[in-house]
Amino acid sequence: MLKHLLSAVVPVLLLYCGLSHACVLRMAAETDFPPHLILKDQHWQGQSIELLQLLAKEVDCELQFINSPWLRSLAQIKSGELDLVSHLSYSEGRKTDFAFIGPHHIESVWLIGDPDKLPKVSNLKDLTQDVDLGRIAELNGAYYGEEFALLKQNPLFARQLVSISSIQDKLALLEAGRVNAILEDHSVLHYWQSHKFHNADKYQPLVLVYQSPVYFGFSKASLSKAMLVRLEKAWQKLYDRGDITKVVQLYQAKNEELLTPSAKL
Repeated sequence: MLKHLLSAVVPVLLLYCGLSHACVLRMAAETDFPPHLILKDQHWQGQSIELLQLLAKEVDCELQFINSPWLRSLAQIKSGELDLVSHLSYSEGRKTDFAFIGPHHIESVWLIGDPDKLPKVSNLKDLTQDVDLGRIAELNGAYYGEEFALLKQNPLFARQLVSISSIQDKLALLEAGRVNAILEDHSVLHYWQSHKFHNADKYQPLVLVYQSPVYFGFSKASLSKAMLVRLEKAWQKLYDRGDITKVVQLYQAKNEELLTPSAKL
């Protein structure tokens, strides 16, 4: 009798153990993107990490961080090799492959530089006419909006752009004089200045380039529709409890009131 009882219990225990570790969300994370992604002592932290940890816990999943460059990450999301990326702008072209949960941040990309060393710029169109800043660093593969994409077709503007592969190189390039301005989210500049990065106070936002909500982009190839609905409901629950706002306020200069959930599955 005991033998039969054990033979019935063991499979149940094995099934329970398997289920307890079955849900692992593989997130693409390559380099520091403070205050959102910060690698410290081989551990990831920051605003996006804390928000994802809350979300993963709410759906009983574990987070696994995979080192993968941005463009490769997008391809791996489409193929199902990764489960999610952060800071993904919504577009009609992406909705086939991505489910958008959030937004988790309102991205405000500015032209940033030292106003004492640059000609005055009132809007981006100035850079397609008679204002030449010399060299402006943009992140390879980043999306800066339709207006920016159209402006890049102007030869005077296009020749000022320098494409770089790493976010963390931007401040170093400014300091070294290898670029005269950068395109960057205002939250990053705030982080540099609040953490007293060398000479960060002399750099200021000059012209707003693009502003848009950004989401956690989940793979429709690797995650079921039921799981995506669970994630959407969990995010809404975290928002209603005030957990999301608490995390955002730890990292941002002001409360981001536009973070009202608007998932797109």
